[in-house]
Amino acid sequence: MHSVEIIPSFTAVPDCKPIVNWFMGEFLEDFSVDLTVVHMDLSDEGVTGWCMREENHEFVIQIDENLKGDEYSKTLIHELYHMFQHLLNIPRCEICAYLSEDLL
Repeated sequence: MHSVEIIPSFTAVPDCKPIVNWFMGEFLEDFSVDLTVVHMDLSDEGVTGWCMREENHEFVIQIDENLKGDEYSKTLIHELYHMFQHLLNIPRCEICAYLSEDLL
């Protein structure tokens, strides 16, 4: 069973639950995952998103609150793919994560 918590920002952000639920159902149905998606300003970081493993099956994805439309969706899928890589103990490949944005 999955647990998903979405932490909104002070600005309007897209609803990420449909993408998160689809990805987890499609690729992670055999895992029990606790995921927190945090919307925040990442402009000073020079990135649009981060995926961090807190515990074995517990993850935090930070996503830039300024993203909109396709850029938001692609970044979210990119970070979800990193979570997938962690869970399957495969090397974290940025090229693979970028490809997943376009394929998925």
